[in-house]
Amino acid sequence: MAVTDPKEATLTGPPQPVLTVLSPDGEDRGIVRLVASPIQVGRAADNDVVLIPDPLQMVSREHCVIEPMGRHWWVRDLGSRNHTYIERVGVRAQVDHEELLHGDAVCLRADRDADADDDEEPRIWRLAFSDLGETQRASRSRWLQYFPASGLVWLLGSAQLPQVFDGPPTARRMLLHLLARHRELGEPRDGVLATHAELKRALWPGDDDPQSRRDSTVANVAWELRKALDDPDGLLLQTVGCTGYRLVPRR
Repeated sequence: MAVTDPKEATLTGPPQPVLTVLSPDGEDRGIVRLVASPIQVGRAADNDVVLIPDPLQMVSREHCVIEPMGRHWWVRDLGSRNHTYIERVGVRAQVDHEELLHGDAVCLRADRDADADDDEEPRIWRLAFSDLGETQRASRSRWLQYFPASGLVWLLGSAQLPQVFDGPPTARRMLLHLLARHRELGEPRDGVLATHAELKRALWPGDDDPQSRRDSTVANVAWELRKALDDPDGLLLQTVGCTGYRLVPRR
């Protein structure tokens, strides 16, 4: 298989395009280095990237292929039953044959039919594409991908490989609270605002009186969260006057 341990994926010389394989629960399944040969993706064991377990057989045996065309990489659907999608700046669309830009994710459904008419978000396999050399300027945006079942959060896009959020416990609690509220509200494009009072209840649920904590204490947690997100300019986590903080998961 072409999947390698992410810890062994240190790149030397010119930046090399790679795929980071994320399970439907956000678990890191390794990195695929894209060199010159097409990479076939599917459920069957003879694919270059094998997406299992797949108990509902939502992924086709030969689902799609990631292939070079000139100096760029494209994804091509292989007539799969549940289609192939690209997620770009957090927006997902079905594709048949499409060029990949830095920060894109190739998405394959892991449960529920593609034509299901309910509003529940399907579980998705994601192959996050990073090409810091050729297509970086095509997508400078950054966004957060939240996996509620596992509590994992990935930072995608920007001039870096995809990375899982790893911050102090209180900063993590703040982020998960904001992401959960954002999801409850239908993921509005302008993000979600939480007041100081709301955040105090979420950050210190064991306190007899969390409102006795100073607003500056919440500000310290927000600073830690921005540091962990590499968001010094406050693009993802914005300060809203004396009110609280707004998380904008897609920038």
